Amino acid sequence: MKERRLPTLLESIIALLLVIGVVIAGVRLGIGGPGVASAVNSLFIGMIVASAIALYFGNPWEDIQKEMIRIASDSLIAIIILLIVGCMIGVWMVSGTVPALIYYGLMLITPDIMLPLTFVLCAISSLMTGTSFGTMSTMGLALVGVAMGLGMPTHVVAGAAVAGAYFGDKMSPLSDTTLMASGLTKTPLYEHIFSMFYTTIPATVLCIVVYWFLGRQYAGGELDDSNIVVITDTLKNMYSITPWVLIPALMVLLVSAFKIPAVPGLAATWMVSVLIAVYYQGATFIHTLTVSFNGFSPSTGVRIVDTLLNRGGMVMMRNTVFLIILACMMGGALSQSGVFRVFVQGMFKIIKRPQELVVGTMVYCYALLLMSGNQVLPIVLGGPTFGDAYKEKDLNSKVLSRTLEDTTTIAAPLVPWSTASVFACSVMGVTTAYIPYAFFGFLVPIFTLICCYTGFGMFRADGTPMWGKKSQPAK
Repeated sequence: MKERRLPTLLESIIALLLVIGVVIAGVRLGIGGPGVASAVNSLFIGMIVASAIALYFGNPWEDIQKEMIRIASDSLIAIIILLIVGCMIGVWMVSGTVPALIYYGLMLITPDIMLPLTFVLCAISSLMTGTSFGTMSTMGLALVGVAMGLGMPTHVVAGAAVAGAYFGDKMSPLSDTTLMASGLTKTPLYEHIFSMFYTTIPATVLCIVVYWFLGRQYAGGELDDSNIVVITDTLKNMYSITPWVLIPALMVLLVSAFKIPAVPGLAATWMVSVLIAVYYQGATFIHTLTVSFNGFSPSTGVRIVDTLLNRGGMVMMRNTVFLIILACMMGGALSQSGVFRVFVQGMFKIIKRPQELVVGTMVYCYALLLMSGNQVLPIVLGGPTFGDAYKEKDLNSKVLSRTLEDTTTIAAPLVPWSTASVFACSVMGVTTAYIPYAFFGFLVPIFTLICCYTGFGMFRADGTPMWGKKSQPAK
């Protein structure tokens, strides 16, 4: 047994770079498969390396294990929410909630509002399903097809679709990135979501205005609605489309607005969704519960509709659950080794003000995203790395969780070699020429910096705002 000691600053930096490098290398090599699967396997290897580092500095395995369990237990609520969300998304496909939202949205399309409506429809679709990839491959694909009929540049419409899809990925309580950012920074889910309003809402309004002005030049086009007709007719044949099936979607918004605890609020929404599926769609109770676990897999014969609705179920969330558990275990090992503590102390020799810490977090996230091309890793690694630093600078954890999402989540489709960008190009049949038109990813970080340097939307560790009469001098 070695005598336990704290690492030096140089050793802590080397240790962090080693762990991060191993994880990024695993993702780039595609260990275990594409996408989230490679991130899971890479984090497992990273956890082993982090444990070896803790042992190297003389920490008994029992202490390392206890710290892993302690940190992982703090994320248990986030894991429970993830599982409920998976169940609920599956049932929403049976109950007709998501199909009805899509049906009503597609009926509103006209050439003069094509671009802003593309952004809004993809935002709603992603908000209600929690998936940007699913939105781009369904709603986004359909709208790009409509754009071709109008003679509009498809890359411009694709940019609006990507922007809308990532609005929902960022803001939806059903999104895995939202739940991970909340869970890994130990921020209550709805506090995290409400903190993002300060940067997301102004960026969203500005996006819609820009898309409206940009789209006015196509107002004279004739609408080729063949794709829309195929989708809406198929949905009408499959479901009883009625405003009543939208009740679960409304309940999610009410749960957020009234700050009802996420677990009971979402569980109640799931139960109501089950009743609607049975009453309005004629689904059996057993089938609905089965879909809750396994997900919904329709076979309508219409590929785009099958792709649109093939999702949900508790099993859909397993890789995200693995990510959270492994990230917590890796963070626990690095915490026990003292690497985080020494790194934060060294960082404060350079970073003196809270604003500099937020900017440093943004740079860290963009650097990891550019190196890995994976939007999950900066959230997974950034939460444990900066958690203690935000406490030391008297900043609330929801400022950290928001900063992670304001950079990592929405910037992923702006990196040409990222999995998000490659996926967007492949499913919508466009090139990376769409990137300059995905305005949302460029605008949100601007408002992040505005909030950072004005104090508006910034919160101290005790939750009090830094803006206005209640603010106190920063530590």
